[in-house]
Amino acid sequence: MGYHISGTQIRERKLEEHWRRLFTASSIYSTVASCFLIGASITLYTDGKYQQYFNSTQHPLVYLLFFVSWFGALAGFLGVCIVTIHSYKLFYAMNIMLALVTTAKIAGVCFALVYRVKTLQGVTSQIEEHMANYSSSVQVKWDLDNLQSSDKCCGATTPLDWSNDTLLQGSWNTSHLPDSCCMVIVPGCGENKANATVLGNLTQAVHKQGCYEVLKEWFDFRILVIGSIAGATTVGEAVMVAISTRWIRFIELYW
Repeated sequence: MGYHISGTQIRERKLEEHWRRLFTASSIYSTVASCFLIGASITLYTDGKYQQYFNSTQHPLVYLLFFVSWFGALAGFLGVCIVTIHSYKLFYAMNIMLALVTTAKIAGVCFALVYRVKTLQGVTSQIEEHMANYSSSVQVKWDLDNLQSSDKCCGATTPLDWSNDTLLQGSWNTSHLPDSCCMVIVPGCGENKANATVLGNLTQAVHKQGCYEVLKEWFDFRILVIGSIAGATTVGEAVMVAISTRWIRFIELYW
């Protein structure tokens, strides 16, 4: 007498196959998204642009991002392995890892928000310090000229910062702007332009935006990119947990 498979068992097996495919897809998605996050963390670590204007190093945030990404990728890989070799131990290891990764990402978001505020608080003073050393340091002069000319900004918060003798500590002729503040740079183009009356009449001659805003936008964009990729990986991991919770019933029946 042959073994009879009921219609209910057939339907359950089809459902098991359906949930298995969804779990596989979410595992692959989580792995790939985590790899993108690893790439983003490596890019942030190696990119030192404008780092001299930030008091707080970004490395703690990058380290957290890097290690959390590795754990997320490993959890996704374990999900693929579970489908292949049907291991209970891997299944529970994956769930524990996903819980740790999710907790770490929530902590990372809180850390990033605090880190952003702390970092941006010191940017203006760092620019002002560079301005005070503009005439005495070749490297500082090169850095600040490069910032002002390439990012179309002038001064810390306004071009009028160059007329602040207290800020510049007598190291600069406060009636002049650096030539790098000019929209069209020619030798001497910034002379006798560092006052409110002249600046108001030179709307097309010098950059009006302070460099703090440029650096803030640059920094916030990086935080946004990190947050977006981290959010995408978190969604994949949340889907993995939801699907695995549903799929466990079929695992208990057929494994």
